[in-house]
Amino acid sequence: MKSLRRLSSEIRSSPDIVVTPEYLMFDPTGLARDVVYRAAEDLEGQWSQELSRMAERLGACVLGHMFLRTSSGRVANAAVLYGKDGGIMGVYRKTHLFDAYGYKESSFTEPGDRLWRPLEACGARIGVAICYELRFPEVFRAQALNGGVDLFLVPAAWYKGPGKEEALSVLSRARAHENTSYVAVASNAGPNFVGRSMIVHPFGYTLAQAPPWEWVLEQEIDLSEVAKARNSLPVLKHVKPQLYSYLPR
Repeated sequence: MKSLRRLSSEIRSSPDIVVTPEYLMFDPTGLARDVVYRAAEDLEGQWSQELSRMAERLGACVLGHMFLRTSSGRVANAAVLYGKDGGIMGVYRKTHLFDAYGYKESSFTEPGDRLWRPLEACGARIGVAICYELRFPEVFRAQALNGGVDLFLVPAAWYKGPGKEEALSVLSRARAHENTSYVAVASNAGPNFVGRSMIVHPFGYTLAQAPPWEWVLEQEIDLSEVAKARNSLPVLKHVKPQLYSYLPR
């Protein structure tokens, strides 16, 4: 709870949208499954209530990350969107789990069974993905084509390792450029993670990037740039789903 309150106190401006990093609630690295489950909460718990109060106090939409308990004994890795009034607008449970580089997120996490459905919040069409899902273009393209997205919000806890900072940057910029959408990545800067939160323009260049340590990254964006990008680079109109039936189901 201290980390969330500290974050809230460090926001000096009057933002429209706030994104918290993945694993801000706690870092599950090395913890037993039952320990993670006991530390998780439900949507009526203290963590969710604190996120709700944060949204109401700031008068902003807040996408907060949390671990939700499930009936399976595992947790859901969840991103919850709160409106300016503190009410819950949407809940996304991470569908693509990080079972890579020797890590096995599925050992304590129950995957979601559907992608986020884009919605209008605080003046923008919002899409959502979580961390490892930056490596899956389909997660972003499906949202861009089904409801349209001005801004993708991505809570992340990107583990350190050779080339990992560069990978985070390349993938974030690619997801923005190929969907002509803004991408805002809130990247955890804890001991195990690279930090380097970033905000990317629809043309794929970085507008702002945080250092590897804890940092509140702020950036004003112009949503008219989305339309300009799509008029200049109409990739979403050029998609041909009939040619992609080779994708296995």
